[in-house]
Amino acid sequence: MNLNNLLEASAFSPKSLQPPNAWIGHVPFAAWVTKEVEPNVFVELGTHTGNSYFSFCQAIVENNFSTNCYAVDTWQGDEHAGRYDNEVFAHVNAYHQKHYAGFSKLLRMTFDEAVTAFEDKSIELLHIDGLHTYEAVRHDFETWLPKLAPGAIVLFHDTHVRERDFGVWKLWEELQAHYPNNLEFMHSNGLGVLQLNDAPDEKKLHWLEPNSDEKQKLITYFSALGSRQLERFELNKLNLDFSKLNLELSRLNNHIRNVETELAARGEVIGQLEQSFANLETDWAARGNQIIQLEQSLANLETDWAARGNQIIQLEAALMKQQNPLYAKCLSYWSYCYSFFTHKKNAS
Repeated sequence: MNLNNLLEASAFSPKSLQPPNAWIGHVPFAAWVTKEVEPNVFVELGTHTGNSYFSFCQAIVENNFSTNCYAVDTWQGDEHAGRYDNEVFAHVNAYHQKHYAGFSKLLRMTFDEAVTAFEDKSIELLHIDGLHTYEAVRHDFETWLPKLAPGAIVLFHDTHVRERDFGVWKLWEELQAHYPNNLEFMHSNGLGVLQLNDAPDEKKLHWLEPNSDEKQKLITYFSALGSRQLERFELNKLNLDFSKLNLELSRLNNHIRNVETELAARGEVIGQLEQSFANLETDWAARGNQIIQLEQSLANLETDWAARGNQIIQLEAALMKQQNPLYAKCLSYWSYCYSFFTHKKNAS
């Protein structure tokens, strides 16, 4: 075990961390174990938002290793990670293409589909973090076991979770009995680390041996470093949330100012309308007085028309009286004239 590598692991600062935070406590160990193993091929089964995978990739870049890396995931989620849409893969893929596409590949498929793409005994570092039921994780380990190189290192996340049908802990207990060179971290949901029994001497990691004096020291050391990473992540998250709140507060203040400006403008319009209404009310009052005067004049006219009507009736009655004698006289005159002319005609 290289002491300098341990010191460097304490200074490792991941460049990409996204929720969820379940793996963040193991980021320093990812950087350290990458230097310890210096794998030719690294495979991760279950990548989600990329916290673990990008930590391994970053360590490979910073150490100038020629490792080929592969992340296998459907990026659709499962009953333990939850279901999610394509946005998660889009984010992971964009970051991956920008930083690690030269030596890494994202295999968007099931673990069983991907296993055929690898040669037997080719993978030197394998991280299993897929569906966490006992049956699923056992199937993943047994399926990929032929692909592991002699003395390969295998990591199992969530060995310390015993809820929601998680069963990694059960498989881990079985594997510890069969692979004695192992170590388990209890922080961040637990991480089991084992080395296959067929490691050549130059590949053996003595800190994994059952009686290693370094084992407990490493567990304590990386637990402390993991706590620091989690605190840093939570602090960054709080700072980000604070920045978002400030932006939202600034947006709300701008909105309030705009509303106040709009209210002031509307107040002016309302004032103008109220003045117009007051003017209309004054005009309506004046017109009301005019209507009253006109109604009075109309009443006076009606009274005058009634009086004149009575006069006309009286005049008509008087006219009739005058017309009757005159009509009789005219009739008598015409009768005389008729008789005269008739008598004269007959005499001739």
